[in-house]
Amino acid sequence: MGEQAPSDHTVFNWFREFERDNFSVQDAPRSGSPSTSVNEQTIDAVRKIIEDEPHSTYQQIENILGISSTAINSIIHDYLNLRK
Repeated sequence: MGEQAPSDHTVFNWFREFERDNFSVQDAPRSGSPSTSVNEQTIDAVRKIIEDEPHSTYQQIENILGISSTAINSIIHDYLNLRK
């Protein structure tokens, strides 16, 4: 199939939903952190935590803000340009 074709897994999921008479094309709400957990608000919050307590761990920041360590890593290195 072409590069733009959906994966077999995606097609099987669609088929299963169609069998249940679910023809909605809208994404269902999902649990977990939103895909937009890296935003201006969280960037500022991480910056403040690090300024107030420079030895904060990812786990501490994760517990305070409720965002993933991946998001924290991205904020620290890509947005705040901080290094060890």
